[in-house]
Amino acid sequence: MSASLSNEEIEDKYFLSSQVEILSVLNELAHRREPISVYFNAGQHFILTVLLSARPDGLVFDLGGDEKANRLLAKAQQCVFMGFPDGVKIQFTGLNPERFMWGDQEAFWVPIPERIVRLQRRDTYRILLPIVNTPHAKLYDNEARLLGEWRIHDLSVAGFSIYTVGEPPFKAGVILPQVTINIAAKSPLFCPAVVRHITVIERTRLGKYQVGFNFVDLPHMMDIAIQKTILNIEYERHKLQGK
Repeated sequence: MSASLSNEEIEDKYFLSSQVEILSVLNELAHRREPISVYFNAGQHFILTVLLSARPDGLVFDLGGDEKANRLLAKAQQCVFMGFPDGVKIQFTGLNPERFMWGDQEAFWVPIPERIVRLQRRDTYRILLPIVNTPHAKLYDNEARLLGEWRIHDLSVAGFSIYTVGEPPFKAGVILPQVTINIAAKSPLFCPAVVRHITVIERTRLGKYQVGFNFVDLPHMMDIAIQKTILNIEYERHKLQGK
């Protein structure tokens, strides 16, 4: 977020406060059955859900898969909703979630939020990855030759970065036809990526560089896998920090 933005500009750029706009965004999430994470009890617990209905009299969302978490959510005073439809981060707060019968199924209800945080893809949330069990990226050239494999330093649905010891074997602006990332449970995910910048971090004999990449035409399944990875990392960090 630019430090040069005024409070009013920040509000205009990142927050929706019109009820018409808020209802439109929430109903679009419900229509698309987008996966939403709901955090509560200071981030110690969460459920994965989908929104069912958004009207001026309240927001309805489905129960999670863990009944214990559902019971705890029904006792919470506040919860935080977070999703990443098409790489756009949507976040808002719900107050006093109530469990009730919605037609012939159980669901939760909260009042419509007064505002929603919305970060467009160009403002995508980029997360630093943990050192343990860090995903790696394999980069290939136009001849399908492996250029190397590096630990991913940070990741978002827009791209990622790596560190290299020694000058990397590619230049800024080059499109690599295949980048393979091992974050999926069953098989690696892959798509093209463009080298956005190469920055010298340490001027040692070999030199240490940070290289940033942007994904090109990121497949939907890879988009979802990256979103889930980011949510899982955030959740684990919240647990460790007791937030």
